[in-house]
Amino acid sequence: MSEEILDFSGNGPEDVQTLLTNSEMDPGLLSNETTTTMMTEILSSTTTTTMAPILIDYHPNPYRIGLLAFKCLLIILLFTLSCTIRRDFFKFFVLFLIIPLFIESGFDIFTEIHSSNAIYGAQQFDWDYFNLSPRENSTVTDWQKHAVESYGQILQKYTTYQVYTKDQLFSIVSYVAGDFIFWSLLFSTTTVFHYAHKAVVRPEQITYDPICSSFFKIQILPVLFTAINTLISLYEIPQWSYLFVLFILRINACVLSFVIFTQLFASLFLFCRRKDEVTKTSTYEHVRNSKLRLFLFVLFTILIHALTAPYLIWSGLTIASDVGHLLGFNWYLPMHFASEMFPLHLTFFLVRPFAFAILALFLLNPYRRRFVKFFCPCCRRH
Repeated sequence: MSEEILDFSGNGPEDVQTLLTNSEMDPGLLSNETTTTMMTEILSSTTTTTMAPILIDYHPNPYRIGLLAFKCLLIILLFTLSCTIRRDFFKFFVLFLIIPLFIESGFDIFTEIHSSNAIYGAQQFDWDYFNLSPRENSTVTDWQKHAVESYGQILQKYTTYQVYTKDQLFSIVSYVAGDFIFWSLLFSTTTVFHYAHKAVVRPEQITYDPICSSFFKIQILPVLFTAINTLISLYEIPQWSYLFVLFILRINACVLSFVIFTQLFASLFLFCRRKDEVTKTSTYEHVRNSKLRLFLFVLFTILIHALTAPYLIWSGLTIASDVGHLLGFNWYLPMHFASEMFPLHLTFFLVRPFAFAILALFLLNPYRRRFVKFFCPCCRRH
């Protein structure tokens, strides 16, 4: 117990002693109800301490296991439907995202097994949003330095397993998987828009394009960006190097988002383009239904990249703040709001796999058609 509450002489806190001394001078003070309330508040404030999470023995988290089983089911369903789809750019878009999702799910299963055998225990589960507080002597720009550790705390909160904070390897692998999916979606979306627009404008060329190699090559950049994010979160580097590397990452995210926005805007004009008879009678589904596929992918992009907004807000505000300090501008920016966006960005790592799998089933046309036919016998061709 703190020395302010009770020292070895048996004296109480200084605030209480002062109040008692004043009450002796004024006998009517002790009968005052307000004074009694003040004494209670002082005693309560001096004895209040920050309580750590209540640790309990390990027991499986049914919500975690249920969601993990649901995610595995979605991944298996997407992979099965992909095997029935012919050469299609949507197929390669989904396949190159299913692979990291499959690895992430496999590691989550391993984590469940390891947590049951580990000695770390668990904590009580609740649905309250876990809002991380900024580190002491850290700026809003420094959030990326603690990304792996912060994500481990978020995983511990929602899974209840202490292994994510006691063994850093588990938080590192989980962070790498989540960050790669984030960057891969950004880069792959621009590639899908390229082929979706080409299917409307140049349908005779898209059939012969090397679609698989295009999606494979674009994955190099998400791997590179994820590696950089992870390294600067694990190892301390000079501040100027950190700011330079982080500026490259943030500006790329903003540029990619701007490119996606312009592609969304350009899609509106392609909807007005007339189809010729060759396109209408094409044997390729991605040519024949190119406008419908493009429209559904526009909806898919808007919904899935709504989860990207926290990172873009954090990036934009921190870039503006850094540039303002560099040029000597003293403008007001809501940095407290930016500080809340980065933890939300990490929390969305848990939501993005489910959002992607569900939206892919219902909004990516080849998967939507096969999913409906599989579960609706009336829609099957006889």
